[in-house]
Amino acid sequence: MFVKRFEELNKDLFEECGGKAAHLGELTSLKLNVPGGFSVLGQAYYHHLEVNGLKGRIDEAAAKIDFDDFQGLEEKTKEIRELISAAPVPPEIEKEIVESYAALSRDGVEPFVAVRSSVAIKDSPVSSFPGMMDTFHYIRGAQNVVQKVKECWASVWSGRAAFARHSKGLDYNKAVIAPTVQLMVNSEMAGVLFTINPITGSKDEIVVESNWGLGETVVCGRCQSDLYVMTKNPVSIKDKRVAKKHETYRQAEGGGAEWAEVTGEKVSRATLTDAQIEELCKIACLIENHYGCCQDIEFAYEKDNLYILQARRARAGGEQ
Repeated sequence: MFVKRFEELNKDLFEECGGKAAHLGELTSLKLNVPGGFSVLGQAYYHHLEVNGLKGRIDEAAAKIDFDDFQGLEEKTKEIRELISAAPVPPEIEKEIVESYAALSRDGVEPFVAVRSSVAIKDSPVSSFPGMMDTFHYIRGAQNVVQKVKECWASVWSGRAAFARHSKGLDYNKAVIAPTVQLMVNSEMAGVLFTINPITGSKDEIVVESNWGLGETVVCGRCQSDLYVMTKNPVSIKDKRVAKKHETYRQAEGGGAEWAEVTGEKVSRATLTDAQIEELCKIACLIENHYGCCQDIEFAYEKDNLYILQARRARAGGEQ
């Protein structure tokens, strides 16, 4: 078996499916509004390498990397990514991906999905490398999904990911790269939430950042976002700063995502209502209580429906 649905996963399976997918499975079991999807398990990546005879070639290229030479690092990791991307996905893996994608369809219509990297390191507590591997939005069609899964595999050899493993003394042969395929939320607004104030370290506060469109608008650092600081008990607004929002990241015509200009009153309007902030904070406290530790949560709203897209342990300063 190379694929498992979120319903078959839980937080303890991160060495099998990476941290993101493991927590999506856990959140699904809590009956939260998590978009449906599946994980292409970590073993699929290594099967891909074995069937295509890539391991020795990757080892040879990796051995030549000089981590003090930035340009050389980028060249060597690009070479490895191209090896992984150029090789055909083994048919037994492709079959499971295609069947699992078809199971996500509604009324026979192929759905848009997000294909995101879910990672971990075997024999280690590491289950997150935020922002270091690839994410693809609004992907439609079984063969396109298969291709993006392969590109996610390749991104385990991004220059940033390779350098991060090297600097932490982590063996690349123990890297778990398990792409998640998840129904796309066509969000009107999205963002991130911390159940600890990442600046002050206060565990009595919740910090919310939000913007129009997809969550990329918040996490990429390109745009200003609305900022809310909430108290937990009781839930109330302590500080609210509404930014001027001139750009959004949204669905592009025909698939994929694009940057677009925000116009009119939305530039200055708050992205979240007080009722939505209260709803978010209550769900966030539920997730925090379940895990027993502070959480970093990604969320989105589509047609007034709140979706939870990810949760992971949060620490002061935003460190993972």
